[in-house]
Amino acid sequence: MTNFYERQMQRIFGESELLSADTVFAGKAMISDIGGDLRAKVEFVAARVSGQYEGLKLSIINRKEGLVDSQTFMFHEIIGLKGAARDRKPHIWDDNGKAQWFGYEPTDSEFERIQGKVESYIEMYADQEMHYGGQMMGGM
Repeated sequence: MTNFYERQMQRIFGESELLSADTVFAGKAMISDIGGDLRAKVEFVAARVSGQYEGLKLSIINRKEGLVDSQTFMFHEIIGLKGAARDRKPHIWDDNGKAQWFGYEPTDSEFERIQGKVESYIEMYADQEMHYGGQMMGGM
């Protein structure tokens, strides 16, 4: 059984051709082998207010040497402000363990834009030998 965060992470990255077949979605995060000893870990991140997840944090991790790089991707920086007045930052609100998008749920095309932005950063570190014609060998 998956939780809300796992379902949202799968919605964003589930169709990825960049991530390995053994990608794990667990809790508020996912982790994927991107070649050699490198792993990409993506997790929901709260920026200003606890329980309001406004973006994704990407960490590139060398499993033998630790953190290589990290970058935070805020939803509003990728898909813009939302709401009738275009004044709300899209975010997931977790109220006592019940999580949901607050005020605005991104569309499929917006999820694809988020995926593309994060994956373009991962590609700088991904093992190019694992790619073949734009697809990860043994892809998801």
